[in-house]
Amino acid sequence: MQRDKDVKLLDGLIAGLGGSDEGMKTPGTSGLLIEHLREARSNLMGSMRAEYGLNLDQAKSSLACVTDKTKRADVKETLAGLIHELEIAKR
Repeated sequence: MQRDKDVKLLDGLIAGLGGSDEGMKTPGTSGLLIEHLREARSNLMGSMRAEYGLNLDQAKSSLACVTDKTKRADVKETLAGLIHELEIAKR
């Protein structure tokens, strides 16, 4: 199922940015991006497509906070894929 795949991708992004512990305060400079990714995951699980898309767009806008260029490029590519999947599903 596509939703399960997308949840795993979001989980991977969150963990890769250091935000895998829900009880922990969001870390450092990537905190805002992690917050948007967590909200996107929550909205995806709740089948709230409009909110999910909004959070993906907000996460994409927050990419500048990732100082590691390779990591930023990886996150950007994954977000682009998730946004593309959402656009296809809307058709």
